[in-house]
Amino acid sequence: MKYLLEQSRIQHLVSHRNGYLMLASISMLLNMMLFAAIFIIKGGERIVVVPPVIEKPLWVTSSQVSPEYLSDMTLYFVSLRLNVTTSNATSQRDTLLRFVAPEHYQDIKTELLLETERLKKNHITTAFFPTNIEVNTNKLLAKVTGDMHTTVGDVHLPSKPISYQISYRYQHGRLIVTAFDEVKIHA
Repeated sequence: MKYLLEQSRIQHLVSHRNGYLMLASISMLLNMMLFAAIFIIKGGERIVVVPPVIEKPLWVTSSQVSPEYLSDMTLYFVSLRLNVTTSNATSQRDTLLRFVAPEHYQDIKTELLLETERLKKNHITTAFFPTNIEVNTNKLLAKVTGDMHTTVGDVHLPSKPISYQISYRYQHGRLIVTAFDEVKIHA
């Protein structure tokens, strides 16, 4: 009798063990499937970023930006640098510098400081009106062409066509300026 009771208990324990082993195996299989799914979709998500002014839908992923986003951010940076007066030049410069790559920060800061000093010394106001923008999302480059209107004191100088090229690096969901240079316009 005791032998049958012991056998019954052992069978009961073995069936429970087998049930728990089956649950653990299923759980392990599901975890491996979830890991594979996460690995496959990693980087495929899009992050919606809101620039200062939204005119068109835009998107960013972990490794790319939409042409609209690159264009809008370029226009924002161009506005910060080229639409300046003696009273807002310092704040515009400081805002732009928050988006500059650390390895290029000192060079761009020096250039902007010299521009700010020249603006204040000569009482210059500039306004840039973009007429064309070309973006290359693969190389993270943007070229903006437009008309620069300059006022020195109370004298309005004739507008002149001018182009700037901005180079970027995309890091952690953020565009970082690596270069902001005037380029020659080919006639």
